[in-house]
Amino acid sequence: MSSRRITQQAHERAQVGVFVAWLNSRYRAKFEVVDEPNPPEAIIRSGRTTRWVEVTDAFWSDAFAQDEYSYATPGENHKPIGNRLFLEPDAQFATRFVEVVQKKLEKSSYLPSKQTYGTGYLLVPIMYPLFTSNSLYYMKEAWSRTQIKDLGCFRSVYMSIQMGRGPIIRWSEYGRS
Repeated sequence: MSSRRITQQAHERAQVGVFVAWLNSRYRAKFEVVDEPNPPEAIIRSGRTTRWVEVTDAFWSDAFAQDEYSYATPGENHKPIGNRLFLEPDAQFATRFVEVVQKKLEKSSYLPSKQTYGTGYLLVPIMYPLFTSNSLYYMKEAWSRTQIKDLGCFRSVYMSIQMGRGPIIRWSEYGRS
């Protein structure tokens, strides 16, 4: 397994941990990870309730993703994003957010998980250092202009704000007609 994959797997595991802790606190549940088939990232269980969790990062840009992963991956040379002018970063991020969520909602490889465990949770760590309520406005605008062929594999979409460290909030636009 490559160092990059190990780093990504550790990140996804941490994201699932943040989400499960939030879920347990929010709903007074006792979910715990019982399997990590990849995909999905985790099968979680609380009592007789079993769900599954898929994680997909919404990075501001490819350059920012490369900056973050090259910094975090042992043995890789850090490739910083650089100090240039960035035009319309909220609009750029909003487009990327919608693209990554759309890709997951339309992906048929989750159908077996849905069939076995029911609908799952899609967790989207927001990897955007400039995130504000203004970013949400752009995200909602981009979402409203996008046709998504949702296969119904996810019961809800959640975002982990502050560069994936929480808090967890539900993407309220998911499921709206």
